[in-house]
Amino acid sequence: MPLYTTMHPKLEKMLQLKFFSNEGFIRRKCEKCGAYFWTQDEKQRLCGDAPCVDYTFIGNPVGKKMNLHEMREAFLSFFERHNHTRLKRYPVVARWRDDIYLTIASIADFQPHVTSGEVPPHANPLAISQPSIRLNDLEEVGKSGRHLTLFEMMGHHAFNNDEKIYWKEETVAYCHEFLKELAIDAITYKEAEWAGGGNAGACFEVLSHGLEVATLVFMNLKEDEEGEYEVKGLRYSEMPLKIVDTGYGLERLVWLVNGSKTVYDAIFPYAIEMIEEGAKEPQMEYIYAIADHARCLAFMLADGIVPSNSGAGYLARLIIRRALRFMSKIGYRDGLFSIVNEHINYLSKDFPELKGESKRIEEILEIETEKFYSAMEKGRAMVKRYLEKEGKISIEKLIEFYDSHGIHPEIVREIADIDIPEDFESMVAERHLKAQKKEEKMERSKEYNIETTPLYYDDEYAKQFDAKVVHTEGNVAILDKTLFYPEGGGQQSDTGYLMQNGKKVRVKKVEKAGKAILHFVDGELKKGEVEGEIDWDRRYAMMRHHTATHVINYAARSVLGSHIWQAGSELNEEEARLDVTHYKRISDEEAREIERIA
Repeated sequence: MPLYTTMHPKLEKMLQLKFFSNEGFIRRKCEKCGAYFWTQDEKQRLCGDAPCVDYTFIGNPVGKKMNLHEMREAFLSFFERHNHTRLKRYPVVARWRDDIYLTIASIADFQPHVTSGEVPPHANPLAISQPSIRLNDLEEVGKSGRHLTLFEMMGHHAFNNDEKIYWKEETVAYCHEFLKELAIDAITYKEAEWAGGGNAGACFEVLSHGLEVATLVFMNLKEDEEGEYEVKGLRYSEMPLKIVDTGYGLERLVWLVNGSKTVYDAIFPYAIEMIEEGAKEPQMEYIYAIADHARCLAFMLADGIVPSNSGAGYLARLIIRRALRFMSKIGYRDGLFSIVNEHINYLSKDFPELKGESKRIEEILEIETEKFYSAMEKGRAMVKRYLEKEGKISIEKLIEFYDSHGIHPEIVREIADIDIPEDFESMVAERHLKAQKKEEKMERSKEYNIETTPLYYDDEYAKQFDAKVVHTEGNVAILDKTLFYPEGGGQQSDTGYLMQNGKKVRVKKVEKAGKAILHFVDGELKKGEVEGEIDWDRRYAMMRHHTATHVINYAARSVLGSHIWQAGSELNEEEARLDVTHYKRISDEEAREIERIA
C-alpha cells in the first residue's frame, strides 16, 4: 500500500478551504496510508480510497440510477446552468501534441497552447466530456472489473489569468452540489498532488463508497528544473495562469449508481450479451476485454487512426490484435466489426460522427484480421527457425517478435518453454505511448533572451526590408525583425542577402530558437542597421509547393476519406512531397481522381 508523501507546505495550505468548515467537514489523517482527507462523518478513520477501504456499492447502488447518456447529459447540463459553455469532444488522437499520441484526459485538449497562455481557450469557463485512452494497465482490462482502455473524462475547466473566473472554493462547491443532485452520499475529499503534460498542482481525489469518482486539480505549476516545488519526482515553479482542471469519471459514476459487479456490466451490457451469445466457450474475462477493446476501436478508427507499425497506428493495431486473440480463445463466431458496430449503434445518439465512418472501419478491420492470421502462420515458422539457431528466447526477443512481426508470446509458448511477464502487453504499449519529440536542429549552449518580429506574416509578397542586427555570435546574426522564413513544417528556410555598410553577406539558412530567429551567414556582420533581401524566386517556388501540398491533401481526403491526414512533408524550390495516412494501396483510378480534383 503506498504511504502518504508529504507535499510542499504551500500546496498543502491551498487545500484548506472555507467550504469545508462552512459545510461541517473535518480533516482527518488516514490510519492506514497516512493521507489527509475531509469528511462529514465524525466516525470516519480511513481515507475512503481503495485499498484502505473496500467497495461498498456493489450490489448496493448509490444515488439515482442512470446510463452513460443520462449521466453525461446530467453533468454537461448542470454546468451549462452554472454559466459554463458546453464544448464538443476533441479527437482521441492528439495531433496537436508532440509528446503523446492519444488524448489521455480532458486537460490534454488544452495543453500546451492554452495552458501556457499562448492562445486563449475556446470558452471560459467550459464543460466537456472527452473520450480518453490509456493503455498503461492493459493486462488488467477485463480482469479487474474496473480498468478500461477508453473512458470519458467529464471536466469543467476555468482559466484564470488577468481575469479571475473561479478557483478552489467554487470548484469544490460545484462538485459537491453536482454529486448531491445525483443523490450520491458519503463523499470524501482526499488531499493529493497531480502532475502531467508539463504541469502540476495540488488536488482533491473525490471518493464515495470506496470508489474515486473525480479529481479536482488546481493547476498552478509548470515544469522547471530550477523550480521551488517538487511533485512526483520532478521540479516545478509557479505559472501566471491558475487553471481549474477537473476530471469526473463518466463510467465510474454510472457504475456507482448501478451497483453492478463490474464497470463493464454497467456501461455496455448490450455488447457483453452479444459476445456471450456468439461465443462457443464463454469466459467473462475475455468477453469483458473484447467489449472494451471494440468500443476503444470505434473511436480510434473513426477519428482517423490508421493501423500501422508506428505511432498511434501501432497502438490501434495492438488493440485490434489483442481483441482478435481473445475472440479466438472463446470461439466467437462473427468478426470484430460486428462488436464495434454494436457500440457505434449505441453511441451514435451522442457521437453521430461514428456512424458516418462505419463503412471504412469495417474495411480496415477486415484487412487487419487477414494480416493478423497471416502473421500467426508466419510467426510459428520464424520462432522455430530462431529457436533452432539460438536455443532460447529472451524477454527482449519476445518484445521484438511482437513489436516487429506481430507474434504474440502465446504463439511462442506453443513452441518454446518460456515465461511470459504478466504485464507484457503493457510493457510493449508503454514503449509506444509517448511520441518522440522532434530533435532540435541546433545544439545551443544557451537560450537567447531576444525576440525577432516576423514580417513574413504581414506581407508574404514582400522581398526587401530594413532591420537592426541586435546580436552576433560567430556566423549567426539575430535581427530585431526579419522577412526570412525559418525552416519548419517540412519547408526549407529562405535564403538571400543582408547588406551592411556597402557589404553584401549571403544568408545560407534560417532557424528559430525560442522567439529569436537565427540567420546563418557567410561573412561578418556587426550590431546596427542592415538591409535584407530574400531570394524571391526560391521563396515563390516554395510558396507554390506549400499551397500544392494543402490542395492535394484536400483532394486525397475527398477521394479516400476523412481519415487522411498529413503524416509528413518535405518541400524545396524544386519539388514537394506529401505523406498521407491510408490503410491500403491507392488505386490508379483513385490517384487520377485526386489529380483531377487538385
